Formats: sequence, structure tokens, C-alpha cells
Amino acid sequence: MPRPGTSGGGHRSSGGHSSSRVGGGHHVGRSSRPTGSSSFNRGPSMHHYHHTPPPPRRGYYGYRRNVYTSSSSGLGTLIACLIVFAVVIFSFFMIASDDSDVTSTINREKIENPIPYDNNCIKDELGYVENTSKLSKNLKNFYNKTGIQPYIYLKSYDETLTSDSQKDNYAQNWYEQNIDNEDTFLFVYYEDQDPNEIGYMAYVNGKQVTSVMDSEAVNIFWNYIDRYWTDDSLSTVEVFTKTFNSTANTIMEKSTTSNDIIKIICIIVGIIIVIGGIIYILRMKFKRDKEKAKETVEILKTPLDKSDELRDKYLNEEGKD
Repeated sequence: MPRPGTSGGGHRSSGGHSSSRVGGGHHVGRSSRPTGSSSFNRGPSMHHYHHTPPPPRRGYYGYRRNVYTSSSSGLGTLIACLIVFAVVIFSFFMIASDDSDVTSTINREKIENPIPYDNNCIKDELGYVENTSKLSKNLKNFYNKTGIQPYIYLKSYDETLTSDSQKDNYAQNWYEQNIDNEDTFLFVYYEDQDPNEIGYMAYVNGKQVTSVMDSEAVNIFWNYIDRYWTDDSLSTVEVFTKTFNSTANTIMEKSTTSNDIIKIICIIVGIIIVIGGIIYILRMKFKRDKEKAKETVEILKTPLDKSDELRDKYLNEEGKD
């Protein structure tokens, strides 16, 4: 049975409090899968995940060499260093901001899960997963990084579940009846009445999971679901593997924000200015010492005339007195 596709989507999450499990739902989209497409065609990729690469910077390098070759002072060197630094940081910022659609701003700690990883963490009523054992093995990376047991439930169409809230409640009840711990992140996919349509998706957090899978982390998870589910080149195993791996990698490492970059720039610029100032002072001192030494040599090489001899004689006699 084909896994349907879409070209857009959004998400909705519902919260909870510490004494209950947190859950919510998500719609990837409603577009039909094109007729005659392959079994795993999930529609065209979402365009808002494609970005224009930063412009080439080939012209800059020639300019940098000109600055260095034409500059003979410490101040020129400092200016050249600042130009180099500014261009490098700007380029880094452009590249970093190119992937700013998936960022984490929270430092999270891996939870201490007393239960070992359970390979029996996939329930597929739709036959979407090509290799269940392979996917189960791949999902262990999510457990290793977050301490959270992942569970995927692909549910066949149920005509009694007619609203999103009913499906959210079903996921909550299914967790209660089938999962005996509070360290699991449950993902449920509900098949749509039209198999060519993408069904509704829901999640449920165990009570011990929310410290890692908070609202921001869940939004990141949905973001990756949107990205990979609509990639026709990926199999179902690859979709879930990449989604859970990418989520774990992102949420467990705080992303660099524009404020962080600005702070780094200020610190490094300050260091460069201090070092440049020291270099400038040393160069000026070296220049003065060199000029003084040159002047001394010229004086010593100059022949003494009679007036100098009389002056020296006078000074010597005055000194004897």
C-alpha cells in the first residue's frame, strides 16, 4: 500500500501538565498523491526547505593579498586582519542562517532511563515499513542520545475516529493500555479514509520525557517529519530514521543563534584590536630605535672639525676644574 504524499503542511500541538502525559497532533498536508506515482511517492518536496546558496567570494581573496602587500605598517596589518575576519564571519553567518529553519535554543540533558532499549517498538498495520528490524535498530540512536524510548504506531483507517481530538485521545489511551513506562515518545500515524491522502499524526510523551521532548523539541520533530515525509527519494525506513536521528542531533546540542555569533564576533574583534595595538606600538618603537641607531652611526662617522675639537677641549678642562 503506498505511503501518500503532499506538498505542504503545518502542525498543531496540545500541552499538558506535569501530572499527565503531554500529547498533540500534526497535519503534514491534504494534497492527493499523483496518479501513477511510485509506491513511496509522497509528493513534491516542500519549497521552503530549499535555499539559495551564498554568493561566491572569489573577488575577496585578491583584495586581501593587495592589502597585505601594500601595507607596511602595523595599522595596515590590523585593518587587513579585521577585513579578513569580517568576511569570514559574515560567510559563516550566511551559511549558518541557511539552515536556521531547524534550530534548538535550549540546553537539554539526557534522561536517565532505567529501562533498556526495546527493539519491539514498531507497530505497522499499513505495511509501510519495508524492514521493521532495520528501523528498530536505527531508532536506537535516538534512545542513546536522549534516553527516550521511541515507539512508532502506523494505524489503519478507523471510521470511528472522525476528529483530531478523538485521535489525540486515542493515542493517549493507547499509550496507557500498551506502554508500561513513562520514558517513551509515542508517534501515531492514522491512515486517512482516502489512502492517497496523508493521514493525521499524533504524539504522546511519557511523564518523564517532557524535559527533553518539550514543545520546541516536538516542533523540531514535526519539522523533520515534514521535510523527510515529502522526499520521494526516501523509503519509509529512511524517513523515520532520518527524522529521529536529526531530531536527536538538533535538540541535544544547542544551536548557534545570531546573538551567539555577535558575541563571538565582539570578543574576537576585541582580541584582534588589542593584538593589533600591541603590534603597532612595537613596530613604532622598533622604527624609532632604528632611526636613533642610524642617527648615532651617522654622527660617529662624521669627521670632527676644529670647532668640535675646541669644544671637547673646553669641556674636558672644565671638567678637571
